[in-house]
Amino acid sequence: MLFIYCLIFYLIGSIPTAYILIKIKYGKNLSEEGSGNIGARNTLDVSGSKTDGAIVLLADLIKGLVPAFLLITYGDLGKWQLIIPLTLLVAGHNFSVWIKLKGGRGLAAAAGVFIAVDFIFVVLWLAFYFIANIFIKNANVSTVIALLAIPFAVLIFPGPAVEFLNPVLSGEDDLFFA
Repeated sequence: MLFIYCLIFYLIGSIPTAYILIKIKYGKNLSEEGSGNIGARNTLDVSGSKTDGAIVLLADLIKGLVPAFLLITYGDLGKWQLIIPLTLLVAGHNFSVWIKLKGGRGLAAAAGVFIAVDFIFVVLWLAFYFIANIFIKNANVSTVIALLAIPFAVLIFPGPAVEFLNPVLSGEDDLFFA
């Protein structure tokens, strides 16, 4: 069953929402425009439309949130087994099978997954991002700093990462392949 979840989640993650929107609305190949990234930021840059950027951001967030929530709530996997299909969902966004393994950075899809697992990770990431951006004034560098800061925050405050504040996941002590 784990293999089926992994395949389905990779394919869901692989849906290139930004690529589809820009292709339909503007007739452009997003992988050949702007940064070539298939995500909300490049959609904004290529289209010049905050609305289009917001649509892709929201669609990619939902693409991560809904499947993750459904799997966590109704799936028959242990909490440590959940890591594999949820990671593949984000990997699908980053390396879409539909557009020659190109994709976005996976931030919105990962944020959706983390909201389903425990929203505190998104809150921490946003805090680190905005603090870094105050000093650095570069969204890409601030993003990397925020991503790298999360593991350190987990080491300092392990409760959310270890215990999962999500009530569906809390208290479950299975082994990885149990």
